[in-house]
Order: sequence, then C-alpha cells, then structure tokens
Amino acid sequence: MGKIIRLDEVTINQIAAGEVVERPSSVVKELVENAIDAGAKRIEIYLTNGGRQKIQVVDDGAGMEREDAILAIERHTTSKIREFTDLLNSNTLGFRGEALASIAAVSRLTLQTAVDPGVPGTKIRVEGGVLQTVEPVGAPRGTNICVENLFFNTPARLKFMRSIPSEVANVKEIVTSLALGYPEISFRLLHHEMKLVHTLGTGDSKQTLEQIFSPAICQELFPVAGAYGPLRITGFLGRPNIARGNRGQQYFYLNRRFFRSRLVAAAAERAYDTLLPVARFPFLLLNLELPPELVDVNVHPTKMEVKFRDEKEVFRGIVHIIREALAAHVVTSPWRTPYKPPAVFRREQPAAVPGKGEEAATGLETATTTSAPAQVKEASLPFAPGPPPAPAPTAGEGVAEPAAAQEVDGARVFTLFDTYLLWEEADALVLVDQHAAHERILYDRLRSGPAAMMQHFLAPLTIELTPTQLQTIQEEGERLRGLGWEFEAFGGEAIILRSGPQGFSAAEVEDLFLSLLNELGATGEARQVDPQERLLRLMACRQAVKAGDRLAPQEAVALIRDLRRTKVPQTCPHGRPTMVAINRTELEKMFQRR
Repeated sequence: MGKIIRLDEVTINQIAAGEVVERPSSVVKELVENAIDAGAKRIEIYLTNGGRQKIQVVDDGAGMEREDAILAIERHTTSKIREFTDLLNSNTLGFRGEALASIAAVSRLTLQTAVDPGVPGTKIRVEGGVLQTVEPVGAPRGTNICVENLFFNTPARLKFMRSIPSEVANVKEIVTSLALGYPEISFRLLHHEMKLVHTLGTGDSKQTLEQIFSPAICQELFPVAGAYGPLRITGFLGRPNIARGNRGQQYFYLNRRFFRSRLVAAAAERAYDTLLPVARFPFLLLNLELPPELVDVNVHPTKMEVKFRDEKEVFRGIVHIIREALAAHVVTSPWRTPYKPPAVFRREQPAAVPGKGEEAATGLETATTTSAPAQVKEASLPFAPGPPPAPAPTAGEGVAEPAAAQEVDGARVFTLFDTYLLWEEADALVLVDQHAAHERILYDRLRSGPAAMMQHFLAPLTIELTPTQLQTIQEEGERLRGLGWEFEAFGGEAIILRSGPQGFSAAEVEDLFLSLLNELGATGEARQVDPQERLLRLMACRQAVKAGDRLAPQEAVALIRDLRRTKVPQTCPHGRPTMVAINRTELEKMFQRR
C-alpha cells in the first residue's frame, strides 16, 4: 500500500469544519448570518451549558423546500452565488456553502424548515455529518436549527473549550455585533431562560444602542457621518471619558458585514489623537460603505477579515471623517458650561493683517467661539486653528496684567495644593490641572513653530553619548534639527549642542536632549506613536510648570486664558484631562440639599 491515501468523506468534513467551527460562538455566527440572509425579521437564540449541550436558532425567514434543505447540509452548496465571479459582487453574509455542513460534521443537528405554514415543512436529522432521517413536519414559516453535543465526535477539540461563562460571553458578543449592524431585525439571546440580549428591531440605530448598552454609555455617544472619495461612513463615536483599556467596544461593518480590522481601529484612534491617554481605546460603531470591487471579503474562512485594494486611502478617509465628527461634537465646546467673556474684555476686532499684535490682543474673544470649522484638511489637525497662543508663564516669571485679570468671568481664581486652579463659572466649580494645562499650551506652540521656543547658548554644551544614542542621532538627527536643536559632532562619541529650549539650566537641557534621543530609539509599543509626536509631547512635558510650583494670581489667570485658546483644551498631549467641572446640582447632592 502506498504512502498517499485518499481520506474518507467524514474525515474531510471534520477537517473542513475546523476552519469554520471553533467554538459555540462560531456556530451562532454562521446560523444567525444565514437567518439574516433569509430575510428574517425576528431571530431567537437559545443556549444550554454555554452552547456545549445545545444551541438553537429560530428565525422567521424565507425557509427552504425539501430538496434545498437536503442539499444545504452538504459541502459547497449555497444559494448565494452561481460562479466564481459572483464573489466580487456578493452582498450576502454567507456565500462559502460550508456553514451547515461543517456544523453538522461535529454535532448532532436537527433542521426544521418551512416555506409556507399551510404546506408541510421538512425535518432533517444529521449526526456527525451523516444524514439520519428526512421527514415532513408541520412548522411555521422560517427555519429552526438545533445543534446538540457540539464536538461529541472530536474530543480533542472539546478539551480546548473554555469555561461556560467565557463561551456565553463570546456568543453574546457575536449576537451584539449582529444586532448593532441590523437594527431592523429583532434579536433575542437566552441562556437557561436568562435573557442576555433583546432588541426590538425598530430600525433605529440609537434605540438599538440603548437596548444593548447602559444609559451611562449611550449618553456619551454622538453620530458620525461623512464621505471621502468612494468611502462612506456612518455610525456612532464615544466621547473620551468612556474610553476603555481594550478594544472590546469597537464594532466595524463593511457593506453591512461585521468584520475586525486593525487598520480601521488604528485610523480611528489616530483621529482621536491626544484626546485619549496611552492604552485607552474609544467606543466605535462604524458602518463603512465601499464599492465591492475595491474590497476582497473572501480572504478568511469565517469572513471576519477583509482586504482593501487601497489601504492608505481608506486609512486617510477614516481619519478625515472621524476628525470632523470630533471637531463638531467634542472640541468646539471647550468647557462644560458655555463661556461668555465679560464686557471688560470685549473689543471690536481690528482690521489688521492676521498674525499682528492686534490679533493676539483679541485672541481671547476669537478663540472662545463655538462654531465648527468650515473645512478640515486631512494634512492638518482636525480643529480650526485660533490665533497663536502667547507664551504661558512659568513659575517665578512676572506677568504685567491689570487687576481684573486675576479673575475669570468675574470669579477669582484660587490655587489648591499648588497644583490645581479652581474658580466658579456659571453654575459649576471648575478645576484645572496646571501641569496638564501648561503641557497643552506648550504642545500647541511647538506644533505651530518649535523654533520660536528655542534659544542659542552663549556657551555651547559638550555632551557625551552612548554608542546607541550616537547611532540614533546619526539616523534621526534631522528630526531634532526640525525642532530647533542645533548640534554637531565633536569627535568620538561627543557632540556640541548649540541651541535648546528657553528657560532651562544647562543640566536640564542636557537631560532633555538625552531623553529625546532615548525616545527616538524606543522600540515596541512606544514606536506606535509617530516619533515627531513623541518628541513634541516630551518637550512640552519637560517645559511645563509642575505640580507643586506656586503660581502668582496673574500667572494662573494667564494660564487659563491661554488654555482656552488652544486647539484641544480638554486634554493634555498625553490624553489626560486638563480640567473637570462639578456643577451646582452635584454639589448640592453631596451636602444633601437635594
């Protein structure tokens, strides 16, 4: 007998099932997608023991005739396509023709289906991929599939099943993702009679979100809609305050097909930029629409991944559309309560050339408008630039301000622990972190013109580098020169530093420069942020006033004034909040006045 043999049909089916059926959630996904393709308006899913013992999916879709039902449990049988070219224009969720056959190969499956309640339906039983019985049955219109004893004939795979709570959580996530993508369909998921998901199928995406997520999450969502070339995006975005430590609340759909994509996630997170801290991920519900010829959806057995023809343009489009939505719904209202400058600060806008001193003098008024930018260019930050902010004071510097400048909207500014600035604004108590606020101010100034914050040293500094730092400066030196640093080789592993940021001692400048080199040479997670951005954030952080630095009243007010004129005043460059506000109602509840 030769070494090469032909496998029997049962073994072939079990091997093929491994590509599609990994766990109970895989079964649910395939069966529910078939129900959606059948035009169902109501889909119910019942689980027993996390799906190990039983998975039942009932729908009110089109159903199948007897001949079609028998064919449906065989491999490579489908009603979705007729030839290979149909894959390029397929608009259904399933099209590979392997779902039922793969599930039946590793379980005891019962399929009951009917096209018309007035005509007998069909009931089929399959065990381990082998057809057992076919008989007529009275049944309502639609399909009822019961999968029992999953992996009973493949015990090795059964051992790798997770705990029941874990498997139930996976199924819930699949049903949730499909319910969000099809708000016009009613979904109901039960585990041992416990209802886990229930949507009413009204067709309203907002209502579907409210039926799945808590009010605390839903009230922090806002719509996104836009176009970029052939790409269209609709959906909902979450405000930064509900960001999580993982991507568990990110749902992507391409032409109504749920999928996972690092590219889409990375583009969306790039759009949030400094609104989010490191390792925090926003809530995303994005419906992408692209012509079928620009995407390949048949690159993965479970159809959970897709391949875009032009990934760079898709990336740019997602960033552009989400930035516009963030600019309109998050950034245009810098403070929790509306800010109206007092009359003493109001002046008529002078007819001067932009950038002149007169504009800087009236920057407070122009920067506090809440209208969204008329147009957002992809190459720039997504927010309408205000006038260049004046340098924020550092601790110890005198600031020539009139007496009224020690107040904000008529309310005096106080300091707390030499770290926080607080004052009353409208019906709220506002607290600002002076370090985070100053970081944001300096970061915006560095982005608009880093050289303006640099100075030449009277006595250049000689700095000894490690071999790694020397290699980094040889490879990345132009980035540092672009930020205003001037240096040259001095023999061996030493350099001469001729310029650096203002307001630093020689030791501080040397420490900052070496820190920048180490940042440029970073690997792993640190490299996920653009190197130029990392340098700007580090420079802003090092130059900003610190917690514990005592500010004069004039300095504190100047800091608040300049923060209001920044592009994203809500957060520092690292995504930490610069301010919090406690409204009067919350304070009264604390003291049991309400």
